Amino acid sequence: MDGMTVMKNAGNVSGAPDREALELISEYFRKKPEADEIYTFSVTLCDNEIDRDCERFSVEALYTLKDMFRGVTGIFDHSMKSCDQKARIYKTQVISDPSRKTAAGEDYTCLKAWCYMLRTEENKELIREIDGGIKKEVSVSCAVDSYICSVCGKDMRSPECTHKTGSSVNGKLCHGILTSPTDAYEWSFVAVPAQKNAGVTKSFKKGKGRNSEKYTQLKTPEEIIKSFENSENDITLTKTQEAMIFNYVLEMKSKADAWEGHREKKEKELLAMCAFALPSADGEAMGKILKKLGDSELDTLKNAFSEKCRSLNTGELQLKYENEGLNGKTVKASESDSQFKI
Repeated sequence: MDGMTVMKNAGNVSGAPDREALELISEYFRKKPEADEIYTFSVTLCDNEIDRDCERFSVEALYTLKDMFRGVTGIFDHSMKSCDQKARIYKTQVISDPSRKTAAGEDYTCLKAWCYMLRTEENKELIREIDGGIKKEVSVSCAVDSYICSVCGKDMRSPECTHKTGSSVNGKLCHGILTSPTDAYEWSFVAVPAQKNAGVTKSFKKGKGRNSEKYTQLKTPEEIIKSFENSENDITLTKTQEAMIFNYVLEMKSKADAWEGHREKKEKELLAMCAFALPSADGEAMGKILKKLGDSELDTLKNAFSEKCRSLNTGELQLKYENEGLNGKTVKASESDSQFKI
């Protein structure tokens, strides 16, 4: 078996289904089909070999996907358009080859599927391309819940795992193991599959399309945020995690609002000090400068202005001195200054 090679139904050169296959296929028809209406072929969907993304399916995952992929439609390039539906899987089987070992040292195991399509004028060219070996490579789109590190055995999306796929650890290639499938979306004819033998397009989200990730094992907002930084796909969280992140955001917003109010007060105090210490300074320009400073820089500037303002405010009260009053008469300040009390 060469993995991704697309083959016609074994034992039937014409590609027409035998009686057993026709019975299985008829489950998907509204009326019982005729054998000459149908073209059948088989494909290897995916396997347990490490792929180009340094990921692989566990053997247990392949057995779970075996049931999930039965009845799943085949399209082109994961387009998700109904007009691109061309084939459907009617039978699946997990096949192991003990004489062939994977890079991880396991017996090579693959998920094989038998598919059918209608012999229509529109499909005639596609059937020719399958028979001629042009349309060979396929890729699957599915959802899994676990993404296990081959080195430490922990979920690679959690902070507990510090390893990177593709790196070498003690002479072994670090890769992610896809386990616990939750759904199978579709399979597609593609030009360049991720898996060398089978091709696979993975996702980690259940129910809303592919190329997204589902994190069910992360317990704190900090862990979830770290997973955001490491992800290249869309992310789905559980209801509990959504509430956790929502409360975390509200808490951070409350702290940010409090800090913003504290900063605004600090800027106003600095502007007042500036106006006192540097009367000729442009207040509007100084306000713009303060907006660009960090919190620690504002504190440093405030301390400097405080010292300047204290040095300018050391004179004695004017009431303590004699002053020249009206008509040139000298007026002495009251010793008690009681007339100035409010």
